[in-house]
Amino acid sequence: MSHHLTQEQIERYQQQGCLFPVDVLGREDAIRLRAELEGGEKMQGHPLGRLQCNKSYLLYDWADELVHHPKILDAVESLLGPDILCYMTQLFTKEAGSMSYVSMHQDAAYWGVEADDVITAWVALSPATAESGVMKVEPGSHTKILEQVNTYAKDNLLTRGQEIPADNLDESKQVYMELQPGQMSLHHYRLVHGSDANTSDDRRIGFAIRYVAANANKVGSPESALLVRGKNRGNFIMENRTRNLSRKQRIREHTRALRRQLHNIFEPDASASFTENLRLKITKTAGLGLSYWKELSAR
Repeated sequence: MSHHLTQEQIERYQQQGCLFPVDVLGREDAIRLRAELEGGEKMQGHPLGRLQCNKSYLLYDWADELVHHPKILDAVESLLGPDILCYMTQLFTKEAGSMSYVSMHQDAAYWGVEADDVITAWVALSPATAESGVMKVEPGSHTKILEQVNTYAKDNLLTRGQEIPADNLDESKQVYMELQPGQMSLHHYRLVHGSDANTSDDRRIGFAIRYVAANANKVGSPESALLVRGKNRGNFIMENRTRNLSRKQRIREHTRALRRQLHNIFEPDASASFTENLRLKITKTAGLGLSYWKELSAR
């Protein structure tokens, strides 16, 4: 059965840069996938770390299932066409009462991808409400790139604390993309978006899947992506699907993919100060060192 978007949904996305809610998982599947995620956290004795939350589909079956989910891919195909790459994923978990937040920003400003769009499918595995810190967006803000600054704020979930100054935002237009477990939102990589702290009594768990048309090109150091539908037509290095691999093989695939990404994530902007350059260089060196250690220990 096809689950492609309707023409009305496609037009709404094109005009507003976002679409929500879109039903993906039934109640039982949403509960099951959350249980698989939290079962793994219980086994290791703590929530997934920052590296485990990035490109999780190379490590965990629950994440692999989501990035290949036919309802998600059908919706994305309606906007990107039949050839689709999963560029990366991020698991965004805010614990109950956590002060963690995401500042208002645009992904396109720093991802370095040459494409008409990189679509984020944000899948809720817990109730995602204004109270729990769901994404808030400025519909229609995806038509241009705005200036943003790196704040490195303590509780900001973004790597550099990227933030668009308040003077360039219009709070009167911002809306919360509220979702129930198993629903997703879609948003354009130029859309202004962020999220507040979680003031509810439950974890807020969102799995952000970044999809791009397979003819897209990566600017800067080479990075890898996973072909999830159709044929590859761009310059991304192709990742191997790990669903049937051993734990050690998964760790090796994951660390190699992250190592490629680290070169770009911590590459300083041309306007970066000496202090920021040094900070990013130290962070990159530490991250690369950790990735080599993880790969070697998995042999």
